[in-house]
Amino acid sequence: MTELVFYYHNTLPCAAFGVLEAAIKMHGKHKIITQFDEFSIDAYVLVDSPTSRIVAIDFDNTITADVDFYLNLIDAYRSRHWEPVVCTLRDDDNENLLEIHDKLHDAGIRVYTTDGKKKRAFMLHEGISVGMWIDDYFPAITQFGTPLLVRNGIEY
Repeated sequence: MTELVFYYHNTLPCAAFGVLEAAIKMHGKHKIITQFDEFSIDAYVLVDSPTSRIVAIDFDNTITADVDFYLNLIDAYRSRHWEPVVCTLRDDDNENLLEIHDKLHDAGIRVYTTDGKKKRAFMLHEGISVGMWIDDYFPAITQFGTPLLVRNGIEY
């Protein structure tokens, strides 16, 4: 199993991050960095809505990078009354959905497929405000220079 590097840079308190941080410490193999270096980061942890209890986790190259770790993380969020969901750029083709549910051992998690649309805009259009994002590709979430990225230490 390879080490995953999570990027987190936010000065506001975030209870959802605390759950992730505890899971990383318990796992013992992954780590968190606070310096933006897109070449060494495997997953971005972006704090969005301070009131939402939804944590959106990407599937490809995020969950698939360490399925067992993410299954444990999903359980940790649920035990603390957070709602983890999968949000992916994939389309809602039955084959895609079957693959995702199969990989997650049918964990009963809601899956949102954006069909290539920006994830944050898609979720807001669906009436869903995300508290925190975990994703390997931050441009899939929002445009460069948006307050979400600036607030999370990603400025271009």
